[in-house]
Amino acid sequence: MSITFNLVSPTAAASAVFVEQEAVKRGTGSAVIPRKILVPGQYNSGKSPTVNTPQLILSKSDAWDRYGRGSMLANMIGSALDNGGGVPVYALPLADAGGAVAATGTIAISVTTAEAGTLAVYVGGVRVPVAVAAGDSADDIGSAIAAAVNAKLDLPVTAANVTGTVTFTVRWKGESGNQIKLEINRLDTDETPGGVTATVTDIGDVVAGATDPAMTTALSALGNTWYTDIACPYNNDTSLGELETAGAARVAPGVKRPFVGIVGYTDTYANFITALDDRNSEWTSFVPVHGSSTPAYMIAASATATFARYQQATPGRPVKTLTIPGVLAGNDDLTYTERDTAVKAGGSHTFNQEDGTVTFGDLCTTRTTTAAGADTEDWRFTIIIPNLQFKIYALEQAFLVSPFDRGVVVANGGGAAPSYAVTPNMVKARAFGLIEDWGARGLSTDLDTIKAGTTAVINGDNPGRIDLLIPDIASAGLRIVAVKLEWGYLN
Repeated sequence: MSITFNLVSPTAAASAVFVEQEAVKRGTGSAVIPRKILVPGQYNSGKSPTVNTPQLILSKSDAWDRYGRGSMLANMIGSALDNGGGVPVYALPLADAGGAVAATGTIAISVTTAEAGTLAVYVGGVRVPVAVAAGDSADDIGSAIAAAVNAKLDLPVTAANVTGTVTFTVRWKGESGNQIKLEINRLDTDETPGGVTATVTDIGDVVAGATDPAMTTALSALGNTWYTDIACPYNNDTSLGELETAGAARVAPGVKRPFVGIVGYTDTYANFITALDDRNSEWTSFVPVHGSSTPAYMIAASATATFARYQQATPGRPVKTLTIPGVLAGNDDLTYTERDTAVKAGGSHTFNQEDGTVTFGDLCTTRTTTAAGADTEDWRFTIIIPNLQFKIYALEQAFLVSPFDRGVVVANGGGAAPSYAVTPNMVKARAFGLIEDWGARGLSTDLDTIKAGTTAVINGDNPGRIDLLIPDIASAGLRIVAVKLEWGYLN
């Protein structure tokens, strides 16, 4: 093989020592995919970000300035920054839809003779203590509630009192506002002051939030940037369909940017199983915490950030048993049969812990059948997506460097050739290096079989194309250990 120079002239005749340098990737291992979290969401009125365009967010204050404190987007971004372990977080601002309606709820106060104490109001699981003085009227207490709520700038609602009836209005418009729960006295230690009655009408039950913004334009404009993990704040059918359509487009061979799409859920187990009947996509993974006071959009943000954080450190490793920070436990402890039913239907499950926190169970996609309607387990567990993301990224990066980037195709065993000549055997050898690395990382198994089936050939119709087949065998996450214990007494 001759040595090819890019800059040293082959016709130079005068005495000299030329030293041409070129950075060349020598390793045979995989390039590690840099994860990026994408958070679509709405902003407060009075803010004017560039909509449908991703924006890297560096801090909570950055999000507040851009989208407003208490906005869906600022709160989700805050959770993602807190829990993402340094994985970059991008906001995807969405404007309120035309004709959309903001959700509202109320707390109506009535008083006989008020005793001093503290009324514990909860908005989306966040406690707002309200001091009540002896002799306060209903209007006094209502004004105190409104003032206490409005003083907490990161709450997703504003409050206004009219003669003891406090109306809570979500800061943005859409069905997603109905996710926010309005409660009093969540904790056993909470107690309404004597002589005071507080009647709660939940947010969405006075005026139902309606019409979430479309995500189609925003998700179709992600370009070549690889956003590996998307926290979807909306769990209505239309929005989920938009997310799934975007996922199908992003996995296409010419795009090769598949993502993990995570959606929160707080409704009942029975309704969850029913909702799964309408879904069949590898690009939606629900994280259900049945009965939780944490809004579904905040569950999505925390779960997505936690998932991305651990996939950056150990790609392809299950997140089962990891805490989902900031998410309040629900009221529905499932049996094994219920969990098994959910998994088989394309649903994830979580565990409520005694300390009030929540941990991941099995994280599943909703993909349960093929396009032809046959049952499939290929995409059942979400963890296969970061496994494939890692490999797709590694393959792309492997063949974007020298000698493949500016190579010429020559046959195996063709004799003398320049340093930029590329043979099928060279492509195959590069693939072998990747396969070894995947095995070392626990992403693939039975490497000898994979290598035995790996083939590289010059395309019969295009002499400038080398086709590579890698029959990968992906490693599966450990989910079940079955033990048979036989025992008896000594005769």
